Amino acid sequence: MSIRVRVVGAGALATRLAHMRQEMQGRLTEAMNISVRDVQEQARADHRFTTRTGEAERSIATEVKGRGMNVAGTVGTTRLITIYLHQGTKPHTIVPRSKQVLRWPTGSGFQFAKRVQHPGTKKDPFIFNAADAEEPKIVSRFDRIFDELG
Repeated sequence: MSIRVRVVGAGALATRLAHMRQEMQGRLTEAMNISVRDVQEQARADHRFTTRTGEAERSIATEVKGRGMNVAGTVGTTRLITIYLHQGTKPHTIVPRSKQVLRWPTGSGFQFAKRVQHPGTKKDPFIFNAADAEEPKIVSRFDRIFDELG
């Protein structure tokens, strides 16, 4: 004996599920783009170091990778000056690389030295601080997506 069951609307259900998945993927990618942008803007605006050229702030970049339900965002920099500001440096000696002396401008001309003892740089983890400050908004943004589509 066999029983046949006819499911009505299975094709429509499959289409709806595929549409929901596609909508979820798009919204997750959009939320990740907004999140990394917000962390980037916070890091550029809120730091302790004194900016002279703006190079450190401009070097803070974002990247969003992945597809579907696996989307990852990164905020960071590859510029050494920004890494040194972020992570700090230990006291160290600076010596000339290709010349015999170091030279830097002063109010009345230039100062010269064969070596300089740099006191080090206090770390300013402004990217980490920005991520911590933005975390509640980021979590809320993703929770809202799952609540609306779930």
